[in-house]
Amino acid sequence: MAKTPTLSTDRQWLLTNGLGGFAFGTEAAIHTRRYHGLLVAAISPPVRRTVALHSIVEQVEFDDETFSLGAYLFGDELQKHPDGWNYLVRFERITASEIVWTYDLGRLRIFKHVRLQQLRNAVSVVYRLDGELPAMLRLRPMTPMRGFHSMSHEGWHEPQPQHVATAALLVHNGDIRLRFIGRSATAEATARIESQWWNDVRYAEDRARGQDWAEDLWSPGVVEFDLTGLAAQSRAIECRLDAEVASPMLPPVRMAPQHDVDDATDRLAGAAQQFVVKRLTPDHSGSFDSIIAGYPWFADWGRDAMISLPGLLISTGQIDRAVSVLRAFAASMRNGLVPNCFDDEGGGAQYNSVDASLWFVQAVAQVREHVDQATRWELLEHCRTIIDAYQRGTEFDICMDADGLIIAGNEHTQITWMDAARDGVVFTPRHGKAVEINALWYNALRAMAAMSDRESEQSELTALADRIAKSFAQLFWWSDRNCLHDVLSPTETGGFESDGKLRPNQIFAVSLPYSPLSNSQQRDIVEVVQQKLLTPFGLRTLEPDDPQYIGRFEGDLFARDGAYHQGTVWPWLIGPFCEALLRIHEFDSASKARVQEIVAPLLNELDSGCVGQIAEVYDGDAPHRPDGCVAQAWSVAELLRVQSLLQSTSKQTPKRRNAESQTV
Repeated sequence: MAKTPTLSTDRQWLLTNGLGGFAFGTEAAIHTRRYHGLLVAAISPPVRRTVALHSIVEQVEFDDETFSLGAYLFGDELQKHPDGWNYLVRFERITASEIVWTYDLGRLRIFKHVRLQQLRNAVSVVYRLDGELPAMLRLRPMTPMRGFHSMSHEGWHEPQPQHVATAALLVHNGDIRLRFIGRSATAEATARIESQWWNDVRYAEDRARGQDWAEDLWSPGVVEFDLTGLAAQSRAIECRLDAEVASPMLPPVRMAPQHDVDDATDRLAGAAQQFVVKRLTPDHSGSFDSIIAGYPWFADWGRDAMISLPGLLISTGQIDRAVSVLRAFAASMRNGLVPNCFDDEGGGAQYNSVDASLWFVQAVAQVREHVDQATRWELLEHCRTIIDAYQRGTEFDICMDADGLIIAGNEHTQITWMDAARDGVVFTPRHGKAVEINALWYNALRAMAAMSDRESEQSELTALADRIAKSFAQLFWWSDRNCLHDVLSPTETGGFESDGKLRPNQIFAVSLPYSPLSNSQQRDIVEVVQQKLLTPFGLRTLEPDDPQYIGRFEGDLFARDGAYHQGTVWPWLIGPFCEALLRIHEFDSASKARVQEIVAPLLNELDSGCVGQIAEVYDGDAPHRPDGCVAQAWSVAELLRVQSLLQSTSKQTPKRRNAESQTV
């Protein structure tokens, strides 16, 4: 008897394999994005991701009656077919690597488990049948074998299937090999080649994003489990379809045990592990650890990795992996620049970031107390390279001006984190002297002076930082509003002028361990940011009073990129805001209570959207719907870091150096 569907395509799930590969879908088991799939394999970990196993068309035969478990969307009206959603009664995320659906066919219950293997591009889809056994379970894997950003269409390509064993098929597509094997301890499993195209499958979320949203799916054949004659032996049997893409075998990773944490911290720590992946060395002889910026579409980005590292790895006690991440990006450093990102198809690094290197220095400052002397010396040498390059000048017009401040970029570049641009349009031009870049620069110099064991270096860095503090306070302070200008852009006469935008980037001048501002200025900044930019899910990227404010993150990709930093809320900014709030109140009990109130709505999001994760962005306007990547590394990392800060005291936090305190 058909059941009333209660599960939603709005709620999603994510499983990851530690290589950059993943499985991803909706709790209603209906794909609504090109990125949904049961096995999205990372062919060159953590990139070159390929939709190897998109889905499985499942049929259960009772005498002359056939039941389907799956469903797809077809046509402009998004018609669901087959009708498997009618029998779906429950979805549950068991662990970060396993989910299960329950189907009720009246006389039979089927529990479908999806288990993603760790450090392998492999998935097991297990069917537990309990009740009156059917005659046949027939599984047709859909295998587009395409890059996860693209779509497949009949006539463009067709992978080559090969029957390699009684219950096994091998699919070739260029250098990619995908193997299917049907397994059961009690039922007879057979496989046969029977290629099919399923045309005009539609993706509702891609349509909403203004992208191509129709695809043709290819299937190599069928794996069948003959259940006739088993009813007298057992009422419960298990059938399994294993799928694996050949990939480098990597040693297992020992996860750090978690002790004395509350439920929220424990869940965040579980979410954090989904972003930590292996990056193969260029010759594939070994690997580093790295951090995926966000699922489903981001790879490992330098800026995101450096910002996320303290929360994801240091706060969870995984110091060795934190050092490995630093080494991964340091190994590709060029002219003092940490890579902004690596090519999605396994190519080289890109360096269009002014802040990734400065965040690298901050990450080293936080990890150095936990490492041995040799590692500390190694990491400090990388920091010296960065500071020297920024002083002398490096790529993307990054250099230190006469006043000690960093000037970077031009009208054609986007090298701060507010880097949205599309079709030649730069939506938030921030070339010149950006406030967070110079807050990070000041912090990097103070941190390096504190880390250095060379007196001459300490003196030089301290003198430069003192000069920068004066320049920073003089040029960035917005006296009319008691806060900081966001960016000072070069003028035709050789000077600099503010763009008049109130943005959240000023909060870093308070949250970082070393601030160039007075205590009263820091308190004023926190107050302004709280009044104008704070929402239940993070900080807005532009105040709502601004004529260019955009309160909805929606529409096609051009519209979304236009809204990305013009009012859209970013959860990761809740971390620096909360730290700033704690710092100005010296981590007293009242400020900690206030921070707990601030982060509560975001912690509740672990049960919404993508279950167990935190999204990349939210609408600037209420009701603040989540969007962007369904799981974002720094969104989770900064919440974890806040949880760690709440357990600290003012005496345990780094000492401040600002206009009213000269203690390093």
